[in-house]
Amino acid sequence: MIGIDRKTGRKIEGFDQLVSRIAQVMTTPKVGRAKRPSFGCHVRDYMSANMSDSMIIRLQSAAIAAFYEPINGLTDFVPSRCVAQRLSDGLALYFEGKWNGQSIKFEVPLDVSPSEPIT
Repeated sequence: MIGIDRKTGRKIEGFDQLVSRIAQVMTTPKVGRAKRPSFGCHVRDYMSANMSDSMIIRLQSAAIAAFYEPINGLTDFVPSRCVAQRLSDGLALYFEGKWNGQSIKFEVPLDVSPSEPIT
């Protein structure tokens, strides 16, 4: 599958494209898109709460659940593990699983730092 990097606008494919798709799903709240309200996941719902251990477990569960919703288009990756780690400016989700018959590991940052102002 071929895609476009959301930050650079360049063409991406293969593993980079998979990670980009997963990051897009993890950062899109449910009902966040008018024409595809079922797209996304509930990860962002937990980002505004205090990051207690029980909240982290709920967030990890929401992240894993997103892979099993066909509308998200992530059925080619089968997760075996998701670990959320607290960072100074948000969270990072670390995933392990199978993609195209290979075991892979990668990180998806969930930054909550403010974006740069538009000038």
